[in-house]
Amino acid sequence: MSRGGLMRFGAVALMWGSTYFWIKMALGGMNPTQFSLVRVAIGAVAMLAIVVLTGAALPRRPGVWLRLLLVAFLVNALPVLLVQIVPDATGEDVGVVSVFNASVPLWALLLAPLLRERAVGGRTVAGVLIGFAGVLLMFPPWEQVSRWFTWSSLINFVAAVAYGYALFYMVRVMREENMRPVVLSATQALFGVAWAALTLTWQDWGPAPTWSSEVLIALAVLGILNTAVVFTFFVRMVRDDGPVLSSTVLYLVPVVLLLGSVWLEDAPLTALQVVGMVVAAVGVLVARPAAGPAGPAGVDAEPADPDAPARPVTPAGSRPSGSVSRAAHRRAI
Repeated sequence: MSRGGLMRFGAVALMWGSTYFWIKMALGGMNPTQFSLVRVAIGAVAMLAIVVLTGAALPRRPGVWLRLLLVAFLVNALPVLLVQIVPDATGEDVGVVSVFNASVPLWALLLAPLLRERAVGGRTVAGVLIGFAGVLLMFPPWEQVSRWFTWSSLINFVAAVAYGYALFYMVRVMREENMRPVVLSATQALFGVAWAALTLTWQDWGPAPTWSSEVLIALAVLGILNTAVVFTFFVRMVRDDGPVLSSTVLYLVPVVLLLGSVWLEDAPLTALQVVGMVVAAVGVLVARPAAGPAGPAGVDAEPADPDAPARPVTPAGSRPSGSVSRAAHRRAI
């Protein structure tokens, strides 16, 4: 991995792992409905500014927007819709959410042959399995087994599979439409604003927010850094390294979450969790190919321009195609 790729990988792990704490800070002055709309609005403004500054351009053809709308539905709207229609799906167990989020690399691994994408090597497969084992050690499913057989778990399961598929679809859209990662990220922020505004039709806006300095800082971090900058980093990783390798960053997210809980909330850290963090980090290292930056997405080498358009080629083996609620936590990452 290049130095730039390593920095992007670390930035995504750090930001997504700390999202929980920023959300708690923001919800100290507003409710989840207000938070969702304001955060994505800030992110959308930031993304449009980045698009302008980088000389990029938003898509013009309606067909492209429809494809991007499908991405937005899979990674954002679907989990929220499930929470709305499934009774008692509060999903407030951060450990359960973290495990299902970290299962995305597994689903990407399983979906690759079904989608006729280039198979990953044995080292990557081993790294994915090792990394997920580390997450299970951090949040053992054999403790309080009943919490894994809930509506919330079902929602998180469906969302993880949908996210795994969405990663492959992102690569296809960028490749076939010769689209920059920053453009895809900007469109997702715009769809996020539209979706958050739509949810106001069935959710109560509530009393006016309390605009303290902590709330404003949290919104700026989550809107500008998370929704705009860091998500663009992740999309770039998906394009350059492929869905499987790029999604292994989700193994480090619970590591940051646990360390943050110890630092900020004086939460206890067990020996098993420490072992799990080490195993997860080892899995990430093992998953990286020994040589060459090419990933399963079929992107050859990292372009000199950090946001250069994806190459419009079809790789061999791929087929061209024409409390903090769980919902708030997932929407933020």
